[in-house]
Amino acid sequence: MVNLGLFSSSRTVRSITVSFGIPYFTHWGQNILVCGSEPVLGSWNVKKGLLLSPSHQDNELIWTGSIPVSVGFECEYNYYVVDENKNVLRVEAGKKRKLVLPDGAEDGQLVALHDLWQVLPDPDSS
Repeated sequence: MVNLGLFSSSRTVRSITVSFGIPYFTHWGQNILVCGSEPVLGSWNVKKGLLLSPSHQDNELIWTGSIPVSVGFECEYNYYVVDENKNVLRVEAGKKRKLVLPDGAEDGQLVALHDLWQVLPDPDSS
């Protein structure tokens, strides 16, 4: 039998857990999803993005979800309001968000992102 070395390795993959969190009130049947530039976040295909889970914290509805990534991970991402079939109902305004893990991030560490929904400024508020 030939050992191709497919299942054994002396090198371990170091990973960090990135947790996304955003407060946002939705209507029944709506969900929040994060989608981004890397495959783990759907490569800008919302249908493959990370669906977040809601939880109540005091008077807020907080949507959270996590993904494992490798040390040195970088990407762009945005939040979307979607229906049960991941059809986009609303996308946040503004520039794409950028995620760059801190230099000191270590294997097994949790990096928690606490974002707020981006909206365009009201042009009449000047």
